[in-house]
Amino acid sequence: MLFFIVALFVLALDQISKYWIVSSHVVGTLGYSGSLYDLSALRSFLSQSAIAQQNAIPQDGKFIVLSFTPNDAALWGLGSGNPWASRLLLALTSIFLFLLLFFTIRSGKKLPKLSRVIVGLLIGGSIGNLYDRVVFGYVRDMICTRFIDFPIFNIADSAICIAIGLLVFEAFFMKFGVFECFEDEYRRLFRLPTREEAEKAAKERKKNKLSRFEELIPEDEEEEKPEESHDDGNDPADRGDGRKAD
Repeated sequence: MLFFIVALFVLALDQISKYWIVSSHVVGTLGYSGSLYDLSALRSFLSQSAIAQQNAIPQDGKFIVLSFTPNDAALWGLGSGNPWASRLLLALTSIFLFLLLFFTIRSGKKLPKLSRVIVGLLIGGSIGNLYDRVVFGYVRDMICTRFIDFPIFNIADSAICIAIGLLVFEAFFMKFGVFECFEDEYRRLFRLPTREEAEKAAKERKKNKLSRFEELIPEDEEEEKPEESHDDGNDPADRGDGRKAD
């Protein structure tokens, strides 16, 4: 349930911001150079609707710029202007979303809270950009930064980047997370050995590998023993002197 709430919040915030940026005709630049703690300046910044047509590159002294920029490319502008690249990205995003939803639903309550937040961010951000590509044929980007040389992005991109950062943190500093939980479900789905069974089998293989020196020592062949007779003398076809009847 937590991942659904996070995904819905990210999707709503992303679509509302995109609708506002397009309806406000912010196709130039909207710069803000005040302090993040100056609430009145922030309100004035967010309430601006009529913006002059200017270059989308940030001005000096402005660390953030809002500018509506259609983006039909993949990450870092790859495949811009190529319809096949856009279709391929659309297909890959759809497959990724399907697998993510599938394994998340199968995992159920096994996912830790941080993992549910990560999945929610990934699902919300992916659906936000997927919706743009299906409906408009491009992604509506709007945020351009001055303090770092970074491509223009949107709220959905931010959610995906935050999720990837949390995934790295979880992979290095937590014992159980998205990767382990999805791996367990994958093994259960295809009836593969569990992680515990796989680790135990690996230890056994390692142990056998270390003790293979004993296999190099030739073992003495066992002497062939004569076959024991199972004749107890009760065969009616035999006579008392051991000779068979004619």
